[in-house]
Amino acid sequence: MKRDLGRHVRLAVAALVLLTGCGSSDNDDPPILERMLAEQFVPETSRLVTLQTFRTDDPQSEQRAVDNLASARDYLNGLAETFNRGQRTLKLEPFEWRGAAGTTPTQWVFGFRLGDGPKKIAILAHLDTVPPGNADWRPFEPRIETRDHRGSPQSFLVGRGAVDDKGPAVLGFIVMRALANLYDGTRALDGLSIELIFDTSEETDFSTAYYFQQVGEPDFGIVFDAAWTVRAEKGIERPVFTLPLGAAPGTGLFVEAFDSAPGATNQIPDTVTARINGDNAAALDQLAANVAALYQQYGFDDPQYRRAPLEVSRDANAVVLTTKVLGAQHGSVPEQNRADGANPVVSLSNFLAHLVDDGTLVPNNVGRMLQFMAWGWGTTVFGEKHPDLLERHDEVFAQGNGTTYALTRVTTSAQDVALRIDIRYALGHHGTAWDGQTEGLLSGGSIFPDAFGQLVDRFQRDQPGQAIAVTSTNAAAPDVRNPQSPLFQRISSAYERAVGSPMPLAAIGGGTDAKGVVNLVAAGPLFSLAFGPPINYHGLGEGAPIEDLRLSARILYQIMLGEVANKTAK
Repeated sequence: MKRDLGRHVRLAVAALVLLTGCGSSDNDDPPILERMLAEQFVPETSRLVTLQTFRTDDPQSEQRAVDNLASARDYLNGLAETFNRGQRTLKLEPFEWRGAAGTTPTQWVFGFRLGDGPKKIAILAHLDTVPPGNADWRPFEPRIETRDHRGSPQSFLVGRGAVDDKGPAVLGFIVMRALANLYDGTRALDGLSIELIFDTSEETDFSTAYYFQQVGEPDFGIVFDAAWTVRAEKGIERPVFTLPLGAAPGTGLFVEAFDSAPGATNQIPDTVTARINGDNAAALDQLAANVAALYQQYGFDDPQYRRAPLEVSRDANAVVLTTKVLGAQHGSVPEQNRADGANPVVSLSNFLAHLVDDGTLVPNNVGRMLQFMAWGWGTTVFGEKHPDLLERHDEVFAQGNGTTYALTRVTTSAQDVALRIDIRYALGHHGTAWDGQTEGLLSGGSIFPDAFGQLVDRFQRDQPGQAIAVTSTNAAAPDVRNPQSPLFQRISSAYERAVGSPMPLAAIGGGTDAKGVVNLVAAGPLFSLAFGPPINYHGLGEGAPIEDLRLSARILYQIMLGEVANKTAK
């Protein structure tokens, strides 16, 4: 009897808060939510962080990722089973969906449901990550560190996936358990189902898109994998520029190979290595002795440019140059890396292109690709060197937040040298103009194939030589939403109830599971779009600001209370 009374009191308090729009998170959130945030967020997230769920080009990585994702599923199912023992009528029901056999990467989502009504609301997160980069930062050894964030010291949970997106996934799981506890023994969820969806390939293939194609989209959902609150996402373009490797020069020193560390295109690499070889041992010795000083003396296109740290070594006859990343590593925000860090691809390519230009190095096709990179982008990230083709901003993605170019991957094989760029683009680079009203993805594709065709032709005229080939894939169109819509207003009300201040809006470069699904909104868990230190999204030392994430869980909980109370809302 006491248990029923307590449950009804909590429901009454939640209803009063929703009706009055007042109160504070200390009073509105149930004890179980606060207890789990305090006691279970860190250990549960830490367990998931220890599991290596990233994918690379290594043929073995897919099976390792799948095995560890299965371990994550089993761990979460075990937690749900333990929780369910204390429930009477409303229990977390595990579910799992897989696409057709043979799909690559594996189309697979799993998660938990509450209720079985026809109207579906959802919380979405993902359990795959980007590769860890170098192992020096101990990416799979979760730990607590104090870092300065948003004006004061805050405890961070450090490890790959802590903030993207295993920590938010655990918060979603905590909110689901708090809701189950609140509504247990009631009929509050009649006609409704709440689904917590874990994507297993968000960083590579967005499994949830295939899931929705088969089972249908939710009527409402929060993609808990961004910042408060996303009203627009840029388009995503992935070009590949290639040159055949060609024969090595017969005389002189030349760039034999230029390679970024293995990783995803949407991640600025930890390191880049170039090998300088040639037929003159004395000249190689002299270059090895002088190249560090030459690098420090080289004038980049911006005198204020921060060059990446350089290391010089020898490998047999070759001089080996290695540059290392500084700052933000997410490919969607190269402007943050440009402002506070250094992209090792950019630093080393510009310097070596200069050595080819001044005759220190003999031209070859690796050197020509580096010359193209310096000619096309230099150290800029908004396309300023060829603004008619590459620079765009607009009323949604304003100046300083327009189309960006992250030069992230250069590889030298026995056949060719290839450059890959992570492009997040504004409305002006799409083939179909936005009408200013329609929500969701813009129809059609980008104008980049034509723009890149003109770009490589222009380079050929300016610097004749082997023609550069280019192919480009439009990974996603821009997605624009109406912040005045009823959906956004409901989220805004929940935010203000939990935080006590108006909800911010963001137009971002990152791609989320909300892209293309107008019933989904990417919101939280971060309160800042600064993806560099101390958070280091996609970077070395990735860390989740614990108190910020706990606050985001309280907002998410308020959103879910509102959706349950307004089951008929559109």
